[in-house]
Amino acid sequence: NKVELIKIFMRYRRLPISLQKKIVSFYDYQWDLLKGANEEKFLGELPRALQQQVSNCMCRDLVCSLPVLRKANNALLNALTDCVEINIYSPNDDILKPGEQMRGTIIVSRGDVEVLNGDSVERRMMRFDRYAEDTLFFPKVSDRWVTTK
Repeated sequence: NKVELIKIFMRYRRLPISLQKKIVSFYDYQWDLLKGANEEKFLGELPRALQQQVSNCMCRDLVCSLPVLRKANNALLNALTDCVEINIYSPNDDILKPGEQMRGTIIVSRGDVEVLNGDSVERRMMRFDRYAEDTLFFPKVSDRWVTTK
């Protein structure tokens, strides 16, 4: 079992108990969400044409939710869905911290996300909500916390 191997590794490396709990919690959450499926492995085994079709099914609505791309042609949308980085976060995980270089726009596909300015919630985000769209065109360093709920 993968989780048991991870627990053995964490004990061997003497990771702090609090960190071990976070890691186990992440794998539990990922298991509940995906039922053990490894998306990267699954996609990697498919021929390129099928990979593109699966990427389109998984990401096209998210990419098209960006106002700047609503009227984009299919070739551009296909290329962009290939570039989408899909991340799974457990509840209460930090997606972005102040001072971190932003790697692109955050688009929520599932769950709830909060943008924090200091200690106060500046914005609550749900499916198709976006944060930092300007990072598509200009590099930027975050001045906010972005965290899952």
